Amino acid sequence: MVYLFFLFSLVSPFLFISPKNFHAPFQKGVFLFLFFLTILNFWKEKKAKSEAKLNESTTNIGLLSDKQITILPYLLFVSCIFFFITSTYHAFHLTKSLADAFLFQDADYIGISDILLSISRGEGFTSGYYSPSGEGSYLHHHFAPGMLVLTPFVSWVPERWGLAVAVFFVYQLATILWILWAYQISKHHLKENGIKFLTFWILLANQLYLYRIGSSFHFEVLVLLFGFFFFYIWEQREKIQKGPFRSPWIYYNVLTLSIVLYLSQKEDIGIYLLLFFLPTVLGISYNLWKKKKNENRDAQQSSGSVRDNSKEKATIQSLTLVYSIVFVWLGYVFFIYPMFGDRSESVSWTQTLTQEYHSVFKQVTGAKKSFQIFLELIVSGGLGIFQMIPEVIGIGLIYATHIFSSRPWHHEVYTYYSYTLVPFILYSGILWIRSDKKLTLSFAFLILTCLFWKNSLDQNYPLDPKIESPWKIPMIQKEIQSDLKEVNLTLIYKGPIFGEPKEKLNPKNPTYSNEPLDLKENTNRIFVFAQYNLSFYITDKATTFPLEQIQNSSSICKKANVCYVVMAPEFTDEILWPKSRILEYKKELENQKGVFLWKGKQIEVRKLPQRN
Repeated sequence: MVYLFFLFSLVSPFLFISPKNFHAPFQKGVFLFLFFLTILNFWKEKKAKSEAKLNESTTNIGLLSDKQITILPYLLFVSCIFFFITSTYHAFHLTKSLADAFLFQDADYIGISDILLSISRGEGFTSGYYSPSGEGSYLHHHFAPGMLVLTPFVSWVPERWGLAVAVFFVYQLATILWILWAYQISKHHLKENGIKFLTFWILLANQLYLYRIGSSFHFEVLVLLFGFFFFYIWEQREKIQKGPFRSPWIYYNVLTLSIVLYLSQKEDIGIYLLLFFLPTVLGISYNLWKKKKNENRDAQQSSGSVRDNSKEKATIQSLTLVYSIVFVWLGYVFFIYPMFGDRSESVSWTQTLTQEYHSVFKQVTGAKKSFQIFLELIVSGGLGIFQMIPEVIGIGLIYATHIFSSRPWHHEVYTYYSYTLVPFILYSGILWIRSDKKLTLSFAFLILTCLFWKNSLDQNYPLDPKIESPWKIPMIQKEIQSDLKEVNLTLIYKGPIFGEPKEKLNPKNPTYSNEPLDLKENTNRIFVFAQYNLSFYITDKATTFPLEQIQNSSSICKKANVCYVVMAPEFTDEILWPKSRILEYKKELENQKGVFLWKGKQIEVRKLPQRN
């Protein structure tokens, strides 16, 4: 049986390296096979019951032999290695395909990437993509200081691939850590609870919502890692009652650090923590009220009750710390921090929540679909989670923020918007494994049947790394790719002498100065206003701004050694970014007396006049 579950753990890794047209039929085949196993094992269990052998049979159903327990860690290691290798292969080809199709547009990939580059240069969270002025702080848009953890990746990996590498690495690492935690708490009880671990292992290895965060190219993927860190520390609270005198202080300090790291991933994490633990707080409050009401029975409590009181005490102390830190953090983020700096320079979170969307994006599903999504979320952590009543209620409260949201991606928990729920679902799965709840083999197969059925219906799981270009004229795209080979040379090396007459320039053979700009001393002095779909290919030695910021160039370029504008008016999506808008910015550039520097088949590079 262990070998069977091992093979199920390889389903998604296999999909990562297989052709897209093979995905749906293969997953449906796995789903049907599991459905058959569900019926078969249910029939066996029912037959055993009818033959009055329930006690003997059910105690052996799904139990692992000593040989299986011995081989399990090796199979788990192979599964994790295979997952890491295949997801890395998938990540590389998906990233390259998106880049080649010019789909890494300004917001959000380029915007986030340039914020991380700005941090690495010592300029803080400055952003030209989330600021009307082009000079505001991203932290007014989303208070997510924890994203600086990704900074080393953009420094080490050249040409704007750093964010992609960082996001997929965190996705891989977090997935493996959650699996290993589940094994750690199961390894001493595999004979009794091995089926729950095996089921959770398969759920994680084929987790749709985990993949959505990992393939979103967004910094929110960090909640998987720091959510794991927080909940892992949180679960150590009972041990402080048995440890040495200093251990409580060590524990509370580490717990405080884990809370702050988790909260720092985004401004709304604290809200979800409060909602998730609310049923637990209410449950403990009710128990305390009930205990106080029945004080006359205290003398009759057993030693087991004392142990429960110790456990409850540790939970109350830890919850008090968590809630105190969360309230202080939310007060700072939403009330104190906005008082510092000019918030009008940045696009705030509330502005984004209330903004209007194109009619194409406005469809929001009704109550029936919302309930279906909630069931799918619970299934992704195991149907057994329904046995963890306080946690399921907490997850439901968090999901309510999605139900009432008018933002289509948030409402349907798509792409990275599952970051609000996934850590709590995974933690509930951990609690389910640790609990005394029983799981039959037929029910385990039913859970996996539901999982692969849902996965088989999602056409974007996993994403097709062979992405067709959305641009209408392929020839223009080829000419753009040809031009890009020269663009960065023009940007990095000094172009023709400022103010040189246009007729003296040869567009096909631009002349460069023998020496590049002093990039070592002025790494933050090359500014480029780039068209939305060209920014990914602009050298990361330059700080990019969206083309529309050209209207603020007089103030922005004061901080630059040199300012360039890169555009290709014919290469655009007329629905999302009409050519007329690009031409308006081109006219603005001409009004500012931008100097023509280089023109290829489609791309043209201009240099803005120097500002004092």
